[in-house]
Amino acid sequence: MNGSGIAGRQDRTGYRRGLRWIGALAVLAAVLILPERITDLKLSAVSRLPVELPLIVAALVLLAGRSRAVLRGAVVAMLAVMLPFKIANMATYFGFDRPFEPLVDVLMVPTALDTLSKTAGMGAAAAAVLVVAVIVAMIVTALTWATGILVQDVSRTARRSIAAAAALAAALGFSPYATTAATVFVRDQAIAISQGLRDAAQFRAELLEDPFSNLPPLSRLAKLKGNDVLLIFVESYGRASLDNPAHSPLLRGNLRRFADALKAGGFSARSAWMTSPTFGGESYLAHSTAVSGLWVNNQQRYAQLLRSSRSSLISDFNGAGWRTVAVMPEITMPWPEADYFKYGKIYSAPELAYKGESFDYLTMPDQYTLATFHNFELAPKERPPVMAEIALISSHIPWAPIPKLVPWADVGDGSVFTTARTPETANEIWRDAKRVAEYYALSVDYTLQTLMSFVTTFGRDNMLVIILGDHQPMTFIAGEDANHEVPVHIIARDPELLAALDEGTWTDGMEPDKTSPSWPMDSLRGRLLGAFTPRPDGTLSPATGSGQKP
Repeated sequence: MNGSGIAGRQDRTGYRRGLRWIGALAVLAAVLILPERITDLKLSAVSRLPVELPLIVAALVLLAGRSRAVLRGAVVAMLAVMLPFKIANMATYFGFDRPFEPLVDVLMVPTALDTLSKTAGMGAAAAAVLVVAVIVAMIVTALTWATGILVQDVSRTARRSIAAAAALAAALGFSPYATTAATVFVRDQAIAISQGLRDAAQFRAELLEDPFSNLPPLSRLAKLKGNDVLLIFVESYGRASLDNPAHSPLLRGNLRRFADALKAGGFSARSAWMTSPTFGGESYLAHSTAVSGLWVNNQQRYAQLLRSSRSSLISDFNGAGWRTVAVMPEITMPWPEADYFKYGKIYSAPELAYKGESFDYLTMPDQYTLATFHNFELAPKERPPVMAEIALISSHIPWAPIPKLVPWADVGDGSVFTTARTPETANEIWRDAKRVAEYYALSVDYTLQTLMSFVTTFGRDNMLVIILGDHQPMTFIAGEDANHEVPVHIIARDPELLAALDEGTWTDGMEPDKTSPSWPMDSLRGRLLGAFTPRPDGTLSPATGSGQKP
């Protein structure tokens, strides 16, 4: 072979090696530079040099033997963990407006798989696990390949040149053209794990501190004796639904009509805001916060609460002589968590026995839920007073199709709702972001109309109704800067019931505004016990609750 042939082969080899190096650097840079929020996927953010990249390159090139092998393994492991964590952060920021919590959110994996299996079948859940496993394998393979390229033998001169170039690139870390975001991300994850461990210890102490533990059970809520108490949670009913100019005319107009209908029926209403412990989902955190009087803002605290003997509003009402009821239409499987709450009766989807067609992910419409609850619990004449915790779900994502209100006498077994619905499907409206937002508002509007009709039709003199949003809708509906506030309304015919809770601070009617007060949701138990539990001297107990967010 002549000299030109050898030179040509060397050129091609050098060219291929250069391409491999470019590819390897691109793989590593992509993992390091990927932001943790979808909204940060901008050219200005992802075009900066991750300072960690030249440092990794220099270390892999300069080290040799066992030291280099150990470092390479550490780099692959670290980046293989970092990338899924960043993707998880994107998901939690997008859905719940918070960062991924490593020690806590991993506990949600079984719940997520259970939800997927219920909505799309066991095959879909198994496929999701397989897809995740394949993606992780691909990440590890790509990182192994990339680091393998960097540790290939190079000449001493080339090694020095690469190390010098890496050092120069690392020096750019002090310029606006580089970023240490990957290092900051790892630091933040380590801090989150440390904080999670401390938070678990803190919450264990909080579980033992019940300001109402010394109140005799029969004296609790004595001022409410003989009254039915309905605690109704409205799915995704957040402050954004009333403050967003695109939604507020419809929904505030509905609330004004609601107030007028209540007044015509002899009812009065007060409204305010409460701060939910969650955002965009995880409704059970809001439910458990409201009834326990503790700030249950993550899965870890929820699990700790369920293992505890902490009293809750449910046990308070149980001990004081009420029949306690949970109406949970979205629960279709066994619900072992209910053992903590100790409801006298649970109406999950099977017990509610809805015979109509489901509403995409949603099992049944709110009107059917309320009608069935009324028939089973409120309609009987010979019964104890009822305390019910009710979850209304028609305003749950995907917000289509939306049920239509029918005469209460026509609700029956729910078959009427197979046709009493809007014609659009979730697949149709989710092709257009504007239609998704529109149907979110329409779904909340439906639930508010249903509640207005329910209260004015079945409300009684001896009834206290508390309507509470569980959390804001997801970020893409509520907005990036939305807070965690949700509307709360109290309704009664008896003015003394409202006066006891009002404290002179709530806004009259059904429409909270900028001047309305706001309290943490964990204050609800304390407010009810404080308002309706007399002390031995005849005065009321103080409205005590933790009222503190960690």
